[in-house]
Amino acid sequence: MNVDGRPRNTEATAPATKVVKAIGPRLRRLLSVVFALLALVGANSGYLASVTVLEWFTGETYQNYFYFLMFLGHLVLGLLIIVPFVVFGVAHMFNTWKRRNRRAVRVGYALFAVCIAVLITGLMLVRISGVFDLKHPAALSIVYWLHVGAPVVGAWLYWLHRLVGPKIHWKVGLAYGGVVAATVVAMVGLHSSDPRDWNVKGP
Repeated sequence: MNVDGRPRNTEATAPATKVVKAIGPRLRRLLSVVFALLALVGANSGYLASVTVLEWFTGETYQNYFYFLMFLGHLVLGLLIIVPFVVFGVAHMFNTWKRRNRRAVRVGYALFAVCIAVLITGLMLVRISGVFDLKHPAALSIVYWLHVGAPVVGAWLYWLHRLVGPKIHWKVGLAYGGVVAATVVAMVGLHSSDPRDWNVKGP
C-alpha cells in the first residue's frame, strides 16, 4: 500500500523477464562451424556413396588412392564435428527447453537424438585393431545402414524444426546442392573411365 492508502502498482515494480535467445551471438558462430563441417561431410559422403552405388551396379571395383583419401577425410571430418555439434546441441536445448512451442522442442530433441545416432554408428564403423572391431556381419550391416539412413531422417526433422523458426535460405542450399551434385557426377565419371583409353587415336 502507498502512504495515501492506495494499492501499489505491482506491474511497474515487477522485474522484467529476461528473454533467452534460442541462438545467441556466440552460439551462432559455433553453429556456423557446425554447418561448414556438415557441408564438407555432405559433399564427401555424396562422393563415397556414388562410388559404392557404381560398384553395385557394375560389379567392378572403383576404389582407388583418391577414394581412400576421401574415406580418410570422412573419418577426420566426422571426428572434428563431434565436439562442436554436441556443445551446440546441449546449449541450444538448454536455451529452449521452456519454450511454449512444445512441438518444436520435441522435434528438436528427436533431431538431436538422430544426429547422435549418426555419430555413434560412425564411431562403431571405425575399426581399431585390439581396441574395437565390429566383425559380426549382421551387426555390421545394421550399424552401416543406420549410419546411412539416419542423415536422411535428420534432414527431414531439421526441415520440420525450422518451420517454426527463421526461414530457410533455400537459394543457398540449392546452389550448394547443385555444385556438389555436378562435382560428384564429374568425379564418378572419371572413376568409370579408363585413363589408358585417353588420347588414343580413333579409327
